[in-house]
Amino acid sequence: MINEKYYEKLNQDAIDNYLFYKQEAEAKVHRREYTTSKRYDIMPFWFEREGQILGELSNEETDTYYEFDDQGRLLILACDDLIDGYTYVTYKDDLITTRTYVEGTLDGVKEYWLQGEHIYRSVEYLSRFNKINVEEYIYEGDLLVQVYQPQYENNEYYEHLVRTYFEYDGHGVLLRVLDGKQGVIYVRMADAEVQTLRETVKMELMLAVKQTIDTLCDSPSESSYCFLSIYLHDEVHAVYSPMFNPGWNEVREEQIEEKDEHDEYFYYGLWSSGDHPLNDQQELENHDLIQRLRTLIIYWRSRGDWFEEGKRLWQEVAYELNVTTNWPEYSKLTDNFVVFVEWEAMDIMNGDLHASIPASKLELLQLEDLAPNV
Repeated sequence: MINEKYYEKLNQDAIDNYLFYKQEAEAKVHRREYTTSKRYDIMPFWFEREGQILGELSNEETDTYYEFDDQGRLLILACDDLIDGYTYVTYKDDLITTRTYVEGTLDGVKEYWLQGEHIYRSVEYLSRFNKINVEEYIYEGDLLVQVYQPQYENNEYYEHLVRTYFEYDGHGVLLRVLDGKQGVIYVRMADAEVQTLRETVKMELMLAVKQTIDTLCDSPSESSYCFLSIYLHDEVHAVYSPMFNPGWNEVREEQIEEKDEHDEYFYYGLWSSGDHPLNDQQELENHDLIQRLRTLIIYWRSRGDWFEEGKRLWQEVAYELNVTTNWPEYSKLTDNFVVFVEWEAMDIMNGDLHASIPASKLELLQLEDLAPNV
């Protein structure tokens, strides 16, 4: 049971004694490291759990830096998580306490309780929200195998946060981190394993997209379709489980009828799935396939290039479908139907259709004035 009064007093003490904790930490500094971004955290496996990449050491002065005592322990974390945020760390027997301030105003206090060298519990009091977060760390031998967050119990929306699981290889090196619903949030794989999984997922995605189009064509809707947009945006789940937005041919015909010769945005509108009704919107339904794709995206996230890699995979899926499939054979698809990948920053006038649509089909679209000559 967490003693809320204790943490309220701890919070007030941090507010009242800001200069004391700041000067106490500064007085013990033995060395400083500048980094390109966040590089350290006291929480076990923070980077793997948060999907972040360790910042690199910098030979130049940067806003983000860390200061250590003569035992190599963190004393000050500067601007590593919050802009203008400074965290001061104190050590006492089996307790580590951090106090974080933004421009001198307390943001939060956090305690880490230790048994030997292992943290077994952390309690964070967030001043901004008057909220307490608890994490309990469960070990098998020296290996952390589970984190339990009781504050998320009995809340369906946060079910995936209640427990976090850690898996290791035979040498005790972290292999995977799973959320409370067994979704992958970190994975370590060899390059060959990644490539094999990618090829498998690619073929499965091609089948899944064709099944989606079969569903559209078998629906009672009287609409015909001129494209299928695979819409991605810059959240991880929207790349491993994107929306499939069909373009209605009647909407395209209206756009063509209303075309202004001087409208420089005509092609943008022509290929914007957001200008079409969402009645027939689809998504992946194969849970196992979604999890395999998620594993790939999470792996790429740990390397920093998840969106580009995910987009490239989907573009290959669209391109190969457009090459190998005779779309007019489908009952509700137009003769110029194509599948393409769409995203918020997509630039039609800069050739962003080329990665999804083969040149032969793009030329036919251009001849019909349905795509720009770029």
